[in-house]
Amino acid sequence: MKHILVLFLLLLAGGLFAESVRPAAMDVLQLGRVRPEGFLKERMKRLAEGLTGHAEKLYDDIGKSDWLTNAGRGGEYAWERGPYYAKGLVALALVLDDAALKAKATRWVDAIISSQRENGDFGPKNRNWWANMIALQMLRDWAEATDDARVAPFLERYFRFQRGEFGAYPLSAESRWAVARAGDELDVVLWLYGKTRKDEWREFAKSIAKQSTDWAQYYRRGGNPGDGDRRNGFCSHIVNFMQGLKTPVLQWRLDGDDLKRKAYHSAFSTDGWLMKCYGRPDFMLNGSEQLSDRSASEGTELCAVAERIVSCQTQIAAFEDVKAADDLEIVTYNTLMSMVTPDGRGITYYCLMNQPACIDQPLNFANNGEDVGSICPGPHSGFGCCRSNFHMAWPKFVQSMWMARDGGLAAVAYGPCTVATPTATVEESGSYPFGGDVRLEIRATNGREWPLFVRVPTWCDAATVKVNGEDCDMCGGTCPLRFLRISRVWEVGDVVTLAFPQKTRLSHWGRGAVSVRRGALLYALKITGKESEVKRYKVPHEERRVEDGICGFPRREIRPVSSWGYALLLTKDGRLAGEEVCEAGLEMRVGAIRTDFGGWGHMRKVTAGRAIDPPPSPLPREDGEVETISLVPFGLTQIRIALFPWVNAN
Repeated sequence: MKHILVLFLLLLAGGLFAESVRPAAMDVLQLGRVRPEGFLKERMKRLAEGLTGHAEKLYDDIGKSDWLTNAGRGGEYAWERGPYYAKGLVALALVLDDAALKAKATRWVDAIISSQRENGDFGPKNRNWWANMIALQMLRDWAEATDDARVAPFLERYFRFQRGEFGAYPLSAESRWAVARAGDELDVVLWLYGKTRKDEWREFAKSIAKQSTDWAQYYRRGGNPGDGDRRNGFCSHIVNFMQGLKTPVLQWRLDGDDLKRKAYHSAFSTDGWLMKCYGRPDFMLNGSEQLSDRSASEGTELCAVAERIVSCQTQIAAFEDVKAADDLEIVTYNTLMSMVTPDGRGITYYCLMNQPACIDQPLNFANNGEDVGSICPGPHSGFGCCRSNFHMAWPKFVQSMWMARDGGLAAVAYGPCTVATPTATVEESGSYPFGGDVRLEIRATNGREWPLFVRVPTWCDAATVKVNGEDCDMCGGTCPLRFLRISRVWEVGDVVTLAFPQKTRLSHWGRGAVSVRRGALLYALKITGKESEVKRYKVPHEERRVEDGICGFPRREIRPVSSWGYALLLTKDGRLAGEEVCEAGLEMRVGAIRTDFGGWGHMRKVTAGRAIDPPPSPLPREDGEVETISLVPFGLTQIRIALFPWVNAN
């Protein structure tokens, strides 16, 4: 009888667990808990003064959006662009604690909440499933940071409306986007369940999950599960692909399916079909709208970069995934940084690994040609979705730098910032990502024991961790672990120092071309370019910034004036010949020879805006003189070569 009772209790417990929502390993902090410092703060302030701060005047489909005006213009005025911008605006306003941006954000929040109709639907268009998903995420972010009591009831009314409509009008009836990107809504429904603990929202989350594209199978097996069928979404679309990465994670929280738990790593396994067909050294995929090929002069899209950052956040939080945190850094510090101009007044729609020129010439991409500027920095580069959606990328990265875990804090991604929670305030400084040192100083603490988790990147062979100058007892000073737990009663002034030795690592890609990486940074050939302004977009009544002379928003072309037809010299053991790292990681000098073998160093004839791909390596050794060339961090370039042919040094 006793054994039967025990078995019954075990079965009951298992049933209850099966019906619960699995918790994430870490909790994402509210926007504003982590604030950028140093170069991160400067980049984001420039956006506040530039494209994000002026978007409503620069772009009619944002400033005159039906979401704000209810003017009934339809089309893009009632679709995704307004909510995209509002989501990024809210994120940037809260992370910077910028009063002017917060006033703009409040206007969007108020307009969207006040648009809710008696039946629970909201926004400028009935049953606008996909566009509404973006607004839901924005409202969730706002409510978390501000405790706005209007948001949870608003969500409940809308989800009950949706539940009643899904029988006749499911996500697939509206668009492929709604099916492919259903994870965005699933994320908010699970958040609401966590706030209310109402079973109806757990069950509603399951209905959203079932309507989504089966991303886990796609990442694992490939093929085309019906891109033209709305019930399957549009898997080969590069933005859908990156946005879809969060969906299996959230589905796993509902069903515990191990295939979904492994989905992220299926997508980015170096041996998987996706990386073999489309992969890049920045762990993006080539996709000029749709997944394309592995060419060094194919592009990836800014929208996809922004969505990749948000999906990494979800993956990291759910599984304390160190590899996803590595990817978060490499995508942000390389790809994103290169696609948003340092002055915050221009973006580049496509990022090419080899992009020796930014010119408005044919590319054979989905969106290019005269007056499109797909690879030219400017406020209008490519489709309007990107200049609406990219605003969230930097603040979402900053939000992801720290998370809450086990009553303490976890350092997830490194860079200059300050995190402040009821547990503690920690100031982070150091040379990272350009160097390998990080300094964490406790500025305030609750006086109780709590754990500090520090991530050891997967690329680091032996991290050194010290607390107040002494080796950390848990790792004997040299730590092979991936998240190190340091638990103690912390005091104001305590300092944790991390040293991540950065070794130069080479990886080989299409045609044997080689990429160069140190730590979180890729390196690219330093090309001297000549800039020319081809158009200027002015904003009415904009105040001139006297200190740097900026007024208006230019589109620029950049043409190379120095040679870029180099092949790197590699030693017999596969290292860079003559390597010398200097200026705190801002420059690397290496040996190379100049060559035009196979047309290398020239642009294509038909698609004139793209370089000829590197010829298959190793190249035959020519008698050319060995030169020393400079490589610089990828993120600091706008014209570059980052995939090189190579020759044997001996």
